[in-house]
Amino acid sequence: MFRTRHLPAVILGTATAYLGAQLWHTVRDRNRWPFCAYNMFNYRVPETWEQLRIVLYDDRGRTTGPQDPWGLLPVEFFRVVSILESVLIGNQDEKLKEAFCERTLRRLNTARWPDFDEVRASAALPDGRPFAALEVYLVEVDAVRCDPRDRASVLSAGLLHRHDPGRVTGPDGPRWRPAAGSRAVSGGVRGDV
Repeated sequence: MFRTRHLPAVILGTATAYLGAQLWHTVRDRNRWPFCAYNMFNYRVPETWEQLRIVLYDDRGRTTGPQDPWGLLPVEFFRVVSILESVLIGNQDEKLKEAFCERTLRRLNTARWPDFDEVRASAALPDGRPFAALEVYLVEVDAVRCDPRDRASVLSAGLLHRHDPGRVTGPDGPRWRPAAGSRAVSGGVRGDV
C-alpha cells in the first residue's frame, strides 16, 4: 500500500522529471507532445494546407525563388505572412497592393537588414543586383508528397499578385516541381494551374 508520507517526494520527483524533459525540449528545439519548445507553434497540421511563396526578379528577368516570403519585411517571420494576406488577399484596392509591392522592393534594394532572432535576413540576389519585380503565389502543399526542403515542390500554385513595373518577368514564371499525385503546376492565374 502506498503511504501518504511519500506523496510529497513523488510529486516533487514527477515535477522535476517533467520540468527536466521540458527544458531538454526547449534547449534542443524539439516538439513532442506534451512537451513543446515554444507552444505558439505547437499545433496539428492538416493533410494539405496553403502557404505563400514569392519569386523575385532582377532587371534582366533572372529569378530567385520560389521561396518563403519571410525575407520581404523586417518584422518577425510569422508576421510577414499575416501582412501579405491582409494586403494581397483581404484587400481589393489595386493601388494599395501596387504601393505596398513598390515600397517592399525599394526597401529590399536600399536598406537590407540582417538575420536577428525571429526576423529573417532581407532577400537578396547572389550577385547583389537590385530587384525589379515581385510575384506572390498561394501554393498547396502536403507534408508527405512535397519535399519540405524544396520550396518549389507543391501540389498546386496560383498567382496572387505580380508587381512588374519594368516588364522583366517572362511568360513561363517560376519552375514549380509538382509533387507525386498532384495536378499540373505552372505560374498562371489563381486557382488550379
